[in-house]
Amino acid sequence: MLSGESANGDYPTQAVEVMSATCLQAETAIHYNNVYQSLRNAGLEVNGPMETAEAVASSAVKTAIDINAKMLVVLTETGNTARLVAKYRPEMPVLVLTALEQTARQTEGFVKGVVSRCVGSMIGTDSILYRATETGKDLGWLKKGDAVVAVHGIQEAKSASRIC
Repeated sequence: MLSGESANGDYPTQAVEVMSATCLQAETAIHYNNVYQSLRNAGLEVNGPMETAEAVASSAVKTAIDINAKMLVVLTETGNTARLVAKYRPEMPVLVLTALEQTARQTEGFVKGVVSRCVGSMIGTDSILYRATETGKDLGWLKKGDAVVAVHGIQEAKSASRIC
């Protein structure tokens, strides 16, 4: 949309600034709770009951909306949980934490509305969540007393969600 002006125009910086301001203003008109409900209902109508991972991601977004959380944290190995959470377009920022550099790069590069960080290990949920809240504060997303919702998607735990 900006390629002509930013590449060859007389005012490339100003063009980007105006477009950025326009996009930010447009996003303030979005009613995220309505977007969540529409996406969820459309998925149920078309596909029927959700898979477990989708239901958990959907519920995490709904919980974050209901409690007015200021950040949603996704702990993931593959990035799938991050994609499912982002699908519902939560209004609050989404911080993705993973032990894998490739997953961090892919989620930040290809999943809308998330910021990814690589952590040394996914062992020790309490310390990981503490680091998540510190990162949220550093990014200016959180202050003392803010609510945070965390969801943990573990690849190996998939089979445990069904009774055999």
